Amino acid sequence: MEWTLVFKWTVSKARDTNGWNVCSLYVDGKKVSGCNGGGYDMQGTALGSWVERRFREELLKLEEPFHGLTFHDPNFDPGKEMIDGQTIEEREKAGLTIGLDRYQAYYEASSKVPTDRHIIPEIDGACGMENVKSIIEALGYELIFIDETSNRTVYQMRKKETRREAA
Repeated sequence: MEWTLVFKWTVSKARDTNGWNVCSLYVDGKKVSGCNGGGYDMQGTALGSWVERRFREELLKLEEPFHGLTFHDPNFDPGKEMIDGQTIEEREKAGLTIGLDRYQAYYEASSKVPTDRHIIPEIDGACGMENVKSIIEALGYELIFIDETSNRTVYQMRKKETRREAA
């Protein structure tokens, strides 16, 4: 298997995000993910978003933890977690929290490796493109740099060759 990955950089003209950087990932000519803003690894974020969806089953077979990769329980409801005798949902309605408690509960309930309950992979590509590349390599693929211009970067992603295939 082989894919051509093209990262395209543009600037948003939308009302609420006018002037923000936009990084879009196209795989074999089809837009598959993107992000906007700045101050984090946007290429890693766009790539991680695609990898976590496209390679979900393969990610669930990994047995070792990787930086930026977590697994989540689809049945976990962070709003039901208790803090000081109230659920997070109750605290939000009362104006005692603005959402950080919900966010923290969500990540505290995650796992660094898949389990029977933790079956939704999530890759935080903002932690760096190199971390996403290491996850891709653990899945048996390689990411090969092809070309770069001021607003476009091209990679080829393919299954790694084994010694027997190379011979």
